[in-house]
Amino acid sequence: MWVDLVCEEIRADRGAPYVVNDAWTPSGLVHVGSLRGVILHDAIARGLREAGEPVRFLYGFDDYDPMDGLPQDLPKEIYAPHMGKPLCDVPSPVAGAASFAAHYASEFEQIFRAAGCAPEVYYGSVLYRSGRFNAAIRVALERAEEIVAIEREITGSKRAERHPIQMLCERCGRIGTTVVTAWDRDRGLVHYECRPDKVTWAAGCGHAGARSPFDGGCKMAYRTEWAAKWKILGVSVEGAGKDHMTKGGTHDTASALAARIFGVRVPFPIPYEWFLVGGKKMSSSAGRGLAARDLLDVLRPELVRFLIVRSYYRSAINFDPGGETIPRLYDEFDRAAAAFAGQLAAATPGEAQDVADLARSFHYASLTAADPAPLHRPRFAKVASLVQMPHIDLAAVIEAEKGTPLTAAERAELAARVVDAKRWLDRFAPDSYKFSLQETLPDGARAFSDDQRTFVARLADLVEADVPDGERLHQSIHALKTEMNLTPRDVFGAIYTAFLGKSSGPAAGWFLAALDRAFVVRRLREAAGATITGG
Repeated sequence: MWVDLVCEEIRADRGAPYVVNDAWTPSGLVHVGSLRGVILHDAIARGLREAGEPVRFLYGFDDYDPMDGLPQDLPKEIYAPHMGKPLCDVPSPVAGAASFAAHYASEFEQIFRAAGCAPEVYYGSVLYRSGRFNAAIRVALERAEEIVAIEREITGSKRAERHPIQMLCERCGRIGTTVVTAWDRDRGLVHYECRPDKVTWAAGCGHAGARSPFDGGCKMAYRTEWAAKWKILGVSVEGAGKDHMTKGGTHDTASALAARIFGVRVPFPIPYEWFLVGGKKMSSSAGRGLAARDLLDVLRPELVRFLIVRSYYRSAINFDPGGETIPRLYDEFDRAAAAFAGQLAAATPGEAQDVADLARSFHYASLTAADPAPLHRPRFAKVASLVQMPHIDLAAVIEAEKGTPLTAAERAELAARVVDAKRWLDRFAPDSYKFSLQETLPDGARAFSDDQRTFVARLADLVEADVPDGERLHQSIHALKTEMNLTPRDVFGAIYTAFLGKSSGPAAGWFLAALDRAFVVRRLREAAGATITGG
């Protein structure tokens, strides 16, 4: 399984202790790609820890980055005066949060902790204002020309007027609009200008001044900051999305700066692919794909983790909740649970490896390091059918399927699947999964063949003679089908048409057993005697 293999590579490549790091700029709703990143890093940290290694898992919110854009749902007139300021200094869009950054950071932290991730959280603003970055800032100032030359060498960019730091303007509080004009080493001051036309997304105030760059007085440029962060935090493992890992991209530049300026080894890289979202129902209001919180509104946390850890990190995840996607994901999750419990047989070495990978995927999908005990897990598709049946005792049906009473954990698992099934039926399920009992005999029953009429008549006799039990009735239907030499389409199509007005539906035995017995007998006899309209 890829997590275990990556952990083996990390241990072979460098020694303990390990610091696994990930980060995100809290500038709005977080996309699912960032959730893939934090779950990936969480799994790696867990794998290293389980191998007996000392591990720290860090997650950073880069809240000292300037506000250079605005989510579409926020009023521009309110936030325009704050463009260019550090995100930690911009007002929160909702009451109760300390800042713009704090609001979105808190929201994402709630999401990834709900998904079982437990990193130590840090904030970029604290690193700057506490002086943790001071030594790196001094290096960046002393070796500014080298840093700019390295960046141009790696990226191929020839842009002029570059400097590895940006000052925080003492007059307007902006950091994205300033330009360094000189470094007074003796006095420890940086001369700068806050230019109205430096960037298109913010206007500087025009102030020119000099101030200390330390203790929050400046911010390093992104690539320089990334390399400096590896040094001061002692990062040994850090992945990033493919956009950062392209040749000549941000990771290449930060890596060169880490080695040649800050004298540290580049953390073990894990370049992961996109998390793509299909289906119009899953697009966010900002038009940039799915927000992480929306994914957790569609899938329970264990399935979110399973979706991510089951997929090889170099493979794109393309998730579309429509059609069979969610039932199939649940089936795969249940196979993984069975593999973990030793209940999945393998006939070949290849199958054995797949079973082993499934078991490890289930382990890393768990919300805690303590694996859950084996449970009876009813198929999601069956639960989705049963929840649409009136007056059914769902727990009793699943208990009969299991053959023994459900444990408290199994009842909790069933309850979770009921919630998921109802949400899926309401928002994403295709029509073939949805049904409603027809009050009168549907017209389609008038087109039954003679064999189908005979079948529903004999089924009526069976139901009338014995109190229906879902499993027993299911077996009787199949026995009658075999005896009459009918096809499944003839048999089940007749049942579903007579009661639902469509050719497909839920597990027939359980469905009929859940209905009023007299009503079932009456409807079956009505269907048996129906004739083609006009015939």
